[in-house]
Amino acid sequence: MQMKSRLMRGIACLLVAHTVTAQTPGDATFSPLLQQTIDPDRLERQARQLLNELTEAERFDFVRGTGFAIRGVPRLGLPSIEFHDAGAGLRIDRRRPLEISQTTSYPATLVLASTWDTELAYAYAQAIGHEFRAAGSAVILGPGLNIHRVSLNGRNLEYMGEDPFLTSRLVEAYVKGAQSTGVAATLKHFVANNHETGRKRVNVIMDDRALREIYMPGFQAGIDAGAWGVMSSYNLLNGEWAGQSHPVITEILRNEMGFKWLVMTDWRAVYNGVKVAQSGTDLEMPEGAELEKNRAELVGTPEIDRMALSILRTGIASGIYEMLSRDTLRKPTLWEKLPEHAELARQVNHEGIVLLKNNGILPLQDATPAHILVTGNNAERRFLTVVGSGRVNGYNPVLYAEEITKRFPDSQVIVTNAPHDELIQQSDLVLVFAGFEREGEGNDRTFLLDDNDLIARSVALNSNTIVTITTGGAVGTDWHNEAAAILQAAMGGQTAAPALADILTGVVNPSGKLPYSFEKNFEHSPAFPVESTGRILVDNIAAYDHPYKEGIYVGYRWYDKKNIEPRYPFGHGLSYTTFSYTDLQVERKGEQVLVHFTITNTGKRLGREIAQVYVSDPKASIERPPKELKSFQKVTLDPGESQPITITLDTRAFSYWCPEARDWVVSKGPFDIHVGASSRNIHLTSTIK
Repeated sequence: MQMKSRLMRGIACLLVAHTVTAQTPGDATFSPLLQQTIDPDRLERQARQLLNELTEAERFDFVRGTGFAIRGVPRLGLPSIEFHDAGAGLRIDRRRPLEISQTTSYPATLVLASTWDTELAYAYAQAIGHEFRAAGSAVILGPGLNIHRVSLNGRNLEYMGEDPFLTSRLVEAYVKGAQSTGVAATLKHFVANNHETGRKRVNVIMDDRALREIYMPGFQAGIDAGAWGVMSSYNLLNGEWAGQSHPVITEILRNEMGFKWLVMTDWRAVYNGVKVAQSGTDLEMPEGAELEKNRAELVGTPEIDRMALSILRTGIASGIYEMLSRDTLRKPTLWEKLPEHAELARQVNHEGIVLLKNNGILPLQDATPAHILVTGNNAERRFLTVVGSGRVNGYNPVLYAEEITKRFPDSQVIVTNAPHDELIQQSDLVLVFAGFEREGEGNDRTFLLDDNDLIARSVALNSNTIVTITTGGAVGTDWHNEAAAILQAAMGGQTAAPALADILTGVVNPSGKLPYSFEKNFEHSPAFPVESTGRILVDNIAAYDHPYKEGIYVGYRWYDKKNIEPRYPFGHGLSYTTFSYTDLQVERKGEQVLVHFTITNTGKRLGREIAQVYVSDPKASIERPPKELKSFQKVTLDPGESQPITITLDTRAFSYWCPEARDWVVSKGPFDIHVGASSRNIHLTSTIK
């Protein structure tokens, strides 16, 4: 009887082995075990059959990354899955060559966030997905969506601002757009990766309410939109590195948020292989060094099997294994879309550049300046992109200085980064393009621009000085009053210069709005001071406590609570036309609240306006921010045109996280509904229970 049982099992194994191995990429014997399915029972059967074919050693190595990929298993025909960075498009890295020579350098994600445009976010991500398919890369290591807690964070350019609602709407559009092309999006970095300096040693101490109201909603939106991947963060959260934390990965991400697909660590972000295996993480990147240290005690364990099974499920359900095995992932013909992608990148800049101040000098339409001075450390910067893994150089980049010279052929344009006083004074127009020599991954920056003294001198000597800032957030602007105009262009990639010139010359009417607050002084920030408060040892490695004492009061929530006037408030952005808001009506309809109002273009040219809806709970039983963004809508209006708007608010718009109930709770009210053009420019207010 035992011999017969062993014989039957052997036959079954041979049948399964035949199904898996009788295939070559692209041939007609494609294994049905790699076929995409969303049926949970079938998915589980296929993944487990594949797992059973892996030896214990293969399972262990399978959950250890290999550079920028998930390992393949050639003897089973299981393909390797390649990853690539995508902070602002597909990054070409000489260490990981692709069969391509150029990709589009899109505006930084922060510029996209400044458009407040979900349709544009979808198109932006879809275009990046097409370039991934063209290159044959299956997984986008993006979007980045960590909250702007502090303006100095070097990586803010890769994120989407300070507000969880705005971030959520953009993230869900990004995920859907990217994954519509068949590639996988990876939400990063989970969670509270809000500092770059010492990022691997920051122990974020945060309460449950701040975590759920501020730092988690964007990730939840991405999960609900169907993201196939999540990357954990470098920092510790409440005493443990995120990527090896069972409370973070299993209890919160898996159980509470419902994420069931691939979870990978950031690169060299964990320090204990046993904890990694027990945390709920699936893949240690880049090569699984910590898992390897614990190989003897982990090989053959249920924890490793769970990790490998999760990777297999994701590869099957996403369709990536099937495309790779059929050799249909790579679509070189998609490179024909590069001209379209460049135009899309320019449109994102058009709608994402924010006009912060204008004394009437813009647009530059009426006269041609005889002498134009172009200066600043970014005036001749070739690649307007971030430092680090988000860097995308693009093709055919244009310098600001080149574009200004082209746009004003009848002017004498002088370009210098060290203008003397007489040159500044004698110029009819001074254009300063200022940023930081390095801003991006690995280090935070200062609050004062590298060119702060140059700007202060220019505005003092010449009243026709226009300053363009190319940063990932607020900087010191003590020279604000003297500047004729100020724009925030962040990092716009290869089309930054022509797009900005379109706005300066009035070809395009600016419509971008700040997705973060722009403080006057860094001392006003909720994150001030940024120093750590204590030292701890975790796995014999020193880390430093960093309490988020402000709790839920991040960005405009803080400035409203403390009655601090920012330099430019969250949601601020000027136009070359004007808008009026009228006829606010608020009504209860079942479990929803409908907000009706009308916007009219009262100016003389076509323009786009972003109407923002905030909710206040003035009589809440728990402390709440003075107001919170709960909806927005972008409209395009001709001169004199009016458009009625109706916005629907669901129960979440009125909810807060109750630590005692460990759930979202709605107060009885009353609630104030505010409609306006920024968090500090409210035009209409009404009250509803």
